[in-house]
Amino acid sequence: MTIKEFKPKSDLLKKHIKSFYFMKSRDNEKTEFVYYPHFIETINIFSNSSVSINGAVFNVEKRLNNNAIILSASKTKFRTAIVKDEYDIIGIQFFPLAVHNFFDMNTLSMIENGVYLMNSQNLANIALKDGIDDRTNGLEAFLTSILKHNQLDTLKSMVQLIHDSKGNIRMNELENQIGLSRRTILRQFKKYLHCSFEDYKNTVRFRLAIENFSNENENTSNIIGDIAY
Repeated sequence: MTIKEFKPKSDLLKKHIKSFYFMKSRDNEKTEFVYYPHFIETINIFSNSSVSINGAVFNVEKRLNNNAIILSASKTKFRTAIVKDEYDIIGIQFFPLAVHNFFDMNTLSMIENGVYLMNSQNLANIALKDGIDDRTNGLEAFLTSILKHNQLDTLKSMVQLIHDSKGNIRMNELENQIGLSRRTILRQFKKYLHCSFEDYKNTVRFRLAIENFSNENENTSNIIGDIAY
């Protein structure tokens, strides 16, 4: 198995995309990947594969001349991808809300909350390229060509306040700082982030807990006290 991850070359794309990654294996053994809740939204292109989704499970099977494209925008659930054969995966990781700068979410076919099946011939064509450099250049060129401003500046400010508070800001504090009603805030989160205000806060705290646990200099009590999770 090989795994490669790269930051975008374009300074413009770096503002919206965390990384591109490439995962490939020629083993014919079953492989499982677990996708935990995250505020990062991810597009996975499964090259020469078909994907079916049943609840929290992705079933990926080899299918020549077919490319399945899945957007995972889950803030509340974990999901498992079960790959039954060799695999070739291209991934794009977007910063919060950034996917709206590139794709019209209303055109996606929703399978279940936070998981979408995409139909993009341009992304499918990138999977036909063999080399990582060619794939990276193809992603950069395509994403740069469709980049637009999504007019979600107020919601971005709300999201930033949640991250700055480590997921501990209260609704009344957010209302006062942003100048919007609770109802409007909740509607914005549901429409564009596919979760509730509280769900997003919990996801931020969950990811901070994982990050801090990986730091050997931190102990459990310090982590709990720091993020109240």
